[in-house]
Amino acid sequence: MLLKGAALATLDPPQVEAADLRVEGARIVERRAGLPPVQGEEVVDLAGRLVIPGLVNAHTHLYSALARGMPGPSLPPRNFVEILERVWWRLDRALDEESVYLSALVGGIEAVLSGTTLLVDHHASPSFIRGSLGVIRRALEEVGVRSLLCYEVTDRNGMEGRDEGVEENVSFQSATSELTRGMIGAHASFTLSPESLDLVSKASKETGAGVHVHVAEDQADVEDCLARYGRTLIERLDGHGLLSERALLAHCVHLIPSQLEQAQARGAWVAHNARSNMNNSVGHAPTSALTRAALGTDGMDEDMLAEVRGAYLKMRDASRADAFGAAIHLLAGGHRLASALFGVPFGSLQAGAPADLVVLDYAAPTPLHAGNLAGHVLFGIDRSHVSSVLVAGKWVVRERRLVSVDAHSAFERARAAASGLWQRMERL
Repeated sequence: MLLKGAALATLDPPQVEAADLRVEGARIVERRAGLPPVQGEEVVDLAGRLVIPGLVNAHTHLYSALARGMPGPSLPPRNFVEILERVWWRLDRALDEESVYLSALVGGIEAVLSGTTLLVDHHASPSFIRGSLGVIRRALEEVGVRSLLCYEVTDRNGMEGRDEGVEENVSFQSATSELTRGMIGAHASFTLSPESLDLVSKASKETGAGVHVHVAEDQADVEDCLARYGRTLIERLDGHGLLSERALLAHCVHLIPSQLEQAQARGAWVAHNARSNMNNSVGHAPTSALTRAALGTDGMDEDMLAEVRGAYLKMRDASRADAFGAAIHLLAGGHRLASALFGVPFGSLQAGAPADLVVLDYAAPTPLHAGNLAGHVLFGIDRSHVSSVLVAGKWVVRERRLVSVDAHSAFERARAAASGLWQRMERL
């Protein structure tokens, strides 16, 4: 197809330019003003609308889509570990195949309607481990969204559950597609023995897949590691060979800058989840030390435009002077992460880049150019402006309508499944 008359905007480096795009298959193949149509080509007149590369959510939990509005625990949590024990670890144990599928389906729908075209998901469903990643893949590919999927390896459900989790990660690596890739998931140091970390490391090395692990989300993770192993979290992970250019460390709230620098020097990526950190009251991440990093939502939603605004405001609240540029750098970090893990240049609108595009109906009230693009992203553009979304050269949203799935039916089924899920949680 030929996309005519667009205002093309990229974040890193900031650029805004009027030009046309020619798409063939899953890639952009040509870019310049005044491209002539060729025979048999669909021509789409964008009439000056703003086009940006599809956004990337670097850390999410799709199963939490069915947690929205659920009853709180009868005994309110007093700290982060109790939040896990009384809320999230009960929720994931109550998940079955249907609720896993529907949470991924509605999560994928909400993602593309928000301009998010790639989800890096960290999944756990101890009562339904084997085949769970395939179910998530099926739901997301029905929507048409890209994903990087993994299953959470942990000791908290016994050694049988741990080993099934490792096996699910390993077997899924052969189930990749144009839209879907796999990683090796691990919960966090405080729920993983040395033997378990060795199993995760072995799975990563044998498959070539990166490791996706929670790190220092709360101070309890840091203290546990020091008390039991006499090492910092980064020293422990590094000692098991888990830090590499394909490793993704989620949160890192309670790492000091030198530890972050050590991890990033090994090539590891960090997923910063500003709104989730605030929601769980776990502290303020040392964002000034985040260089090889991207933004995630931690499953609060799949809206990266809301996340970057939240990250910016938190940095300003902490008096960070360069928060403006830092927030945009983190948003663009999702494209750099995706490029590293998929091996194609996400975040670009040049020839050769994946045709993952978001068309925005954004009527800028002031001039919009490369020098002030960040201001429009942080203070103007939101999910209500998402008009159409292209993933791998195929429309998944066209003029605000989903192309391949029935959103009304999906959400109706999700509401019914959520009620059953909440009832099962009550019995745990």
